[in-house]
Amino acid sequence: MIYGSGLRSGFANTDHLPSYTQVNAGVSREFLFPGWTKPTTVRFDVVNLFDKIYEIRDGSGIGVFAPQFGPRRGFFAGISQKI
Repeated sequence: MIYGSGLRSGFANTDHLPSYTQVNAGVSREFLFPGWTKPTTVRFDVVNLFDKIYEIRDGSGIGVFAPQFGPRRGFFAGISQKI
């Protein structure tokens, strides 16, 4: 889980954005296939599990010219083997 208290915003950075949370989840499993001497790991991850849309910065303030949002939900899978 990621928590952000909200970046500064507004004229001369006198305001701040609302806080936000992002929940991530992942699972991995290690397999040893017959005839192989080293294990293989299979992994699956979900970023932003609940697909919450939140603003990291709104484009106001000093030196900031564009709004930025947190990542949308993403699914990632991977396979790795020890060497």
